[in-house]
Amino acid sequence: MGTWTAHGIVHGVKYAMEGVTTVIQNPRMRKEKYLRVIMYLSIVSLVLFGLTRLLIGLPIYLIRLVVWIVAPHHEGGRYMDDALTSISRVTHDLMTSAPFLALLFMRYLYPKPLDDLFVESLRFIDSKHPERPPYASSLTQRKYRQEYWSNMKDYTMRTWRKLRLGVLLYLLSLIPMVGPFVFPAAGAYATFKALGKTQGIVAGICFLLLPRWTGIALIRGLISMRALMRELLEPYFVRMNMDHTEKRKWFSARKDILFGFSAVVYIMIRLPIIGFINYGIAQAAAAYILTMVTEPVAVKSQ
Repeated sequence: MGTWTAHGIVHGVKYAMEGVTTVIQNPRMRKEKYLRVIMYLSIVSLVLFGLTRLLIGLPIYLIRLVVWIVAPHHEGGRYMDDALTSISRVTHDLMTSAPFLALLFMRYLYPKPLDDLFVESLRFIDSKHPERPPYASSLTQRKYRQEYWSNMKDYTMRTWRKLRLGVLLYLLSLIPMVGPFVFPAAGAYATFKALGKTQGIVAGICFLLLPRWTGIALIRGLISMRALMRELLEPYFVRMNMDHTEKRKWFSARKDILFGFSAVVYIMIRLPIIGFINYGIAQAAAAYILTMVTEPVAVKSQ
């Protein structure tokens, strides 16, 4: 298991910024093939953002308007308004998360566009470092089988488990006496899984002092960052034919650097509307951090 260091996290943040800069500097990314990918992501982003806002947000706004008209100063009206405010906060998170979940679903349904971005970025990085063995050619020559339905099923099950866990934590947080400690404990565990024991204890204490919704957002962020890093590096993992245990060991050996990198790209993709485009940039930037934390692999036929 790798040792967690603050220095490693700082390096991860630095690699994320350098990776994004490298993607922007790549002239091949402006070719028609990759511009189509960016345009496709932009259109899908706008459509999904608009649909989620219309189907989820509009009914809440209409209910709040009716409550304000019928009982503007009534105690029950204020209680209803508070409840709708909480629901609105949750639905806002759903609206920003739904397009992202759909994009990750596309990663397994039709992975070629994102895979091409990753490989092209590797080629550009190789061209800037001719003195070292190439990464792109060694990866693209490896034989592998893309099992679309199996991978998509696994992703769907992982997402379903996370949703169930979120609902369970929320229900447990409503229990008197026990509730206030549920999310701090969950935050401590998520931090422990991401960074280690000491950091998990410190995070648990911090979560106790934070407002509830802030704690929930941070916990969701910690879990999502880890999942995001897994998806961004999927073009590498699928070619290396790694199983679940091997992936966990790979992440554990580099957890601090990957944490810093994932924090930056997670913020990027959470931005409304342009989050989809940023995901494409993050996918290409993931190639950069791969060259920072691994050595080129030998070609292996199967």
